[in-house]
Amino acid sequence: MTADAADVPEDVRRQALYPFSELPLPATAKHIPIGGAVQSIIPHPNPQIAFPTTLGFDVASAVEQSRAVAREHGKTIVAWWLGPEYDELAPEFEALGIVNKDAPGFEATENAMVLLSEPAGERPTDVDVHPVESFEEFLGAAAVGQANFGLPPEPEETMRKHYEEYLGERTGESFVAVVDGKVVAGAYAAFGNSGLNLFGGAVLEEMRGRGIYRALMFARWDRAVERGTPALTVQAGKMSMPICERLGFRYVGRARIFVDELT
Repeated sequence: MTADAADVPEDVRRQALYPFSELPLPATAKHIPIGGAVQSIIPHPNPQIAFPTTLGFDVASAVEQSRAVAREHGKTIVAWWLGPEYDELAPEFEALGIVNKDAPGFEATENAMVLLSEPAGERPTDVDVHPVESFEEFLGAAAVGQANFGLPPEPEETMRKHYEEYLGERTGESFVAVVDGKVVAGAYAAFGNSGLNLFGGAVLEEMRGRGIYRALMFARWDRAVERGTPALTVQAGKMSMPICERLGFRYVGRARIFVDELT
């Protein structure tokens, strides 16, 4: 933890560093214990996250179980999320051919950051940002995310199922930015007990530099305040980290992604 983050509450810091273990589990996801670790399974084609829950466990055995679970569910990539307290396990994963590198939707290093007050700078007033109001907006936000994060598109029938699940679940909220009737950006906020965790903020390349990302940040901050949990946490990549710093986020540590590509 850096000196300027020393006053960050521990529960907020942990949410930033370990979102997949600290956030409430959506109904569409499941956590499967694999011996000192957990394999998370979600219905989307993203890499499936696995994470340790204790030190000193049998890494090789956990990896073998993780692979079996992933294959059983038709998944081809597992991304192991190793926060700083699990750094010593890295050589064991590397010995198994599991490499610290980028994966679709994730970067090799995810920087945990925290915001405990309103974002810095002026609040954009010329960008229409609001929670998703229709399937068309949900689909538009997904398309922006796919373009930005290299994720494969999904059939419309599958996306409609995801939308119905989203409407019924409400463990988080999707936001869109609309310009001239077109969705040009999307972002998600997961409802944590310690604040909102930000996932998937993405702006179309040709629309960047217009304050859209900042507008999405203000909208999610307002939602955190409305919920009585005035804190934002995020795992920022190389592109978003400098923007988050300008908005007032503080760095509290980093997690590394070790990618296991199943064959």
